[in-house]
Amino acid sequence: MTYAEFGDNFIRMVLHRRRILESIDRLLGDKIELGPIGAGPGRVFAKVRATGWFQPTSGVEIPGPLVAYRVILPIDADFEIEIARDINRFKAKVLLPLTLNVRVEHPLTIVWDIVLPGEDEVSISVETDKRRSAVLQKVAGLDAELRRFLIRVIEKELDKPHIRRATRIDMDAIIAGAWGPIADQFLPVEGDPDAEVTGTLL
Repeated sequence: MTYAEFGDNFIRMVLHRRRILESIDRLLGDKIELGPIGAGPGRVFAKVRATGWFQPTSGVEIPGPLVAYRVILPIDADFEIEIARDINRFKAKVLLPLTLNVRVEHPLTIVWDIVLPGEDEVSISVETDKRRSAVLQKVAGLDAELRRFLIRVIEKELDKPHIRRATRIDMDAIIAGAWGPIADQFLPVEGDPDAEVTGTLL
């Protein structure tokens, strides 16, 4: 095995799919707050607010020479649309895809580059009855507004300091911090017959 092959195997084993998904779930937390935003003609016709709860992420590895993943963020959202002081409430299922590319920087830093989706890639499925459907039809362009806003909110979440730190893994610092406990594993244990034999030979 070459050094290059070892390095490629190391990154793929450290950042395997399940670990990536679990890390994203932990970093994003439980929920996000959206709004209020203006929607409809001139963005003054209606006001929209929402609370979204992150559900467990899913994803697949993208085949290729570099490590990359397509990750889907499912969000259960409760929307409030206020039109002329009349508040209408909706539930929606949101699927927001992210592309995660893994690269390396000198000397030993692993970097996650997270690419946000385009508006047309975000899926919003609203649970409606006839009355609510009529309300939604009044708010022209609401779907597009919500998609844009969701992307902006996720972008802000990903820019938080703790997430930016998590997307840059300094392996030199991690190994240095763990080296003591690693080395301790190889020290002789009192009562170990092998350690006693070694001491006698010396």
